[in-house]
Amino acid sequence: EIRLSLVGSEMCIRDSNYIKDVLKDVLRHTHDLSIFEMVKIKGTSEVTEVETVDADKTVILKGTLNNPVVDFIDSTVGLSSMGVLKGYVQYPGFEDENATVQVKTQDRNGDTVPTEVEFVSADGTDAHYRFMLADVINQQLKDIKFKGAEFDVTIEPSQKMLKDLTYFNTILGAYEANFSPKTEDGALVFNVGDGASNRTKIVVNNNVDGEINTDWNWPLDVVLRILRLGDNSTIDMSFNNQGLLQIKVDSGMGVYTYLLPARS
Repeated sequence: EIRLSLVGSEMCIRDSNYIKDVLKDVLRHTHDLSIFEMVKIKGTSEVTEVETVDADKTVILKGTLNNPVVDFIDSTVGLSSMGVLKGYVQYPGFEDENATVQVKTQDRNGDTVPTEVEFVSADGTDAHYRFMLADVINQQLKDIKFKGAEFDVTIEPSQKMLKDLTYFNTILGAYEANFSPKTEDGALVFNVGDGASNRTKIVVNNNVDGEINTDWNWPLDVVLRILRLGDNSTIDMSFNNQGLLQIKVDSGMGVYTYLLPARS
């Protein structure tokens, strides 16, 4: 069943398959990275947003879905115990075209709020995933404010770059967890290790505009987890000399922007 409704200037979608696909997309870009413990989803008639930050505040995520989700208009919910939700959306019985996936609501203090997702298979097997309520998730995850930034170098990571980074992280990761980007004669290189230890310089792009000339570091393993999302998505990776790395992932269902403040 598909129902379309026009709210404001946007078309919102309420569809059993769509809400399931939304949840899969959100989980893939949060839970599957093994970085985040919980996620906030908040919506208006214009936009549905996804936000989270890891426990150490080293990775911030701000995402926007391409279409507002009717079930989350004027609502905020939280996802915790995301492994449970992941298991539900992967259950073959809930993948069947005759299965239904619905966001259920309750009246709370005069407001109708989303409280859970109900999965029902064609043969009647059901499962229920409870949302964190708005006041709880808002207490656990404060609203993330980001007004934007200017970046000095932006690249689209290649498969060769990903393979090279993965290879050398396997060799050096136990000894050196971070990498430092620099530009040299128009090329962008990632330095892993320093002059006093085992080290490598990986050329990731031979022709970039702009310069990176500061000594900032980022965790290579964490960055690789995010970059691997590019197997089914479009990714841009941007650095600035003030110590901010931005990785923007366009999944086709939404745009997920990961912000990583540098380590000095």
